[in-house]
Amino acid sequence: MLITRTRTAPENAATAMSWGISLALAVLSGFLIGASMPTLLDWGFLGWVGLAPVLIALNVQPPHRRFLVALPFGIVWSAMTHLWYPALFGVGMGIFLVAAVGAFYAGVLQAGMALQERLPEPLRILGMPVAWAALEFVRSVAPVVGDWWIELLAKSQWRFPPALQLLAITGVPGLSFLLMLANVAIALLILETWRQQRVHLPAVLALAGSALILGWGALSIPPAPDAQFRIAATVDLVNQDRAVQALSRLPVGQEGYYADTPEMSQAIFDTNATLTRQVAALRPAFVVWPENEFADADDPAFAAQVGALARELNAYLVVDMVWRTSEGMHDAAVLFGPDGNEVGRHAKINLTGDEQAFGFVPGPRDFQVFTTPYGNVGLGVCWDRHVPWITRELARAGAHVVLMPVDDDFYGNRWFPPLHAADSVLRAAENRVAFGLGATSGIAMVIDPYGRITAESAINQRGVVTGEAFTVPERTLYTRLGDWFGWSITGAMVIGLLWQGRGRAHHQQ
Repeated sequence: MLITRTRTAPENAATAMSWGISLALAVLSGFLIGASMPTLLDWGFLGWVGLAPVLIALNVQPPHRRFLVALPFGIVWSAMTHLWYPALFGVGMGIFLVAAVGAFYAGVLQAGMALQERLPEPLRILGMPVAWAALEFVRSVAPVVGDWWIELLAKSQWRFPPALQLLAITGVPGLSFLLMLANVAIALLILETWRQQRVHLPAVLALAGSALILGWGALSIPPAPDAQFRIAATVDLVNQDRAVQALSRLPVGQEGYYADTPEMSQAIFDTNATLTRQVAALRPAFVVWPENEFADADDPAFAAQVGALARELNAYLVVDMVWRTSEGMHDAAVLFGPDGNEVGRHAKINLTGDEQAFGFVPGPRDFQVFTTPYGNVGLGVCWDRHVPWITRELARAGAHVVLMPVDDDFYGNRWFPPLHAADSVLRAAENRVAFGLGATSGIAMVIDPYGRITAESAINQRGVVTGEAFTVPERTLYTRLGDWFGWSITGAMVIGLLWQGRGRAHHQQ
């Protein structure tokens, strides 16, 4: 009897793919996913396919090599996505942080492969998407590291409304899961065709399901209704205006925290008032100025000027001011009505470390909304949009429109503002609220409740934009239940990593 030994498919594949080719595939994925992000090229379609090369390489390499294969992917993606790190932290620290975040991404891929190998067919295809979405989510909500600005795969889709509709159900983890699922399916289809000359049925079903979800997203976006209103938003660029900054008595480097002299306050007011009057003929319902802390909120002289401008425009005007209370100094958005009177104010909750070091304190978590003829309005300031829960709480309180003064001025860096702007798009789609954002630099925007950008300024360019918006009455599942999908997927990952059943044994055989 002639007995022959047939090499297994993984052995054949690993032999066929050299170490060098695996690393090249990892680097290719790093460039593709980096190109999908808002920072540089903003080619969001690559988010659906760009991870496939590195996933192919990981599937044909032994476990002890997987982190080293994934590391080039992580570093290249991190470098392209976090180009602004060196501008903010200095060259040395910036490069170190880029590499550290790259190592985190590589570790996430390694965890995904570990989970994939513990699951039985046909569930193995879910291993990497579950691990990726879960670890992204856990990192974003964990103490300390939750405040670190590490980008999410879902942000690659900020300009693709059909994909954004999933956020109304699952929040960001669901979209990251779907993106990774599509990439894994493509990788497995290629691998099965190469190794065994057959179609991988779970991969086909996963791609079909992804396409159906995108189709549902496209069909769920209605045409804009007739009952729309206009939001105007300014980019004043005062933090980069030397003439304005020279009016401050604060030490060099601290002039941008707030206007500390009447002359500086007046210059900032005049700049934004001039920009606002350029669109007065368009009769905006709301006007949003940037986060520039241009005056004390209880200074009667400047409050009177803002009120007079609101009356002149017959519009609601949101400005950013310093609000001093018994709890301390707040950075606050202040809403003035068409009658010139103050409607309400909201203190910034999510402060940066530098703001707290300068003396600002977080505002109370009392999510008040203000009634207008156009819908209930919630207020926030800048970094409040970076975390999902603040906008979610405003929506739960009844807000239909969220207006935020923002500041993206990291020393005039042009790579950071699109990433911060993407946060606003995600928050709008998650909660079905319209957004209006004025910016000191970066991007002023108007966004409708389905995540469609209706107005967008150039980066770091003084000007004013106007866009149409509308409101929707219903609250989304995500608004009502919060991070239910993120916690569920985290639980699924933990259960999967503890799996000791036939799926793992079958794979080892």
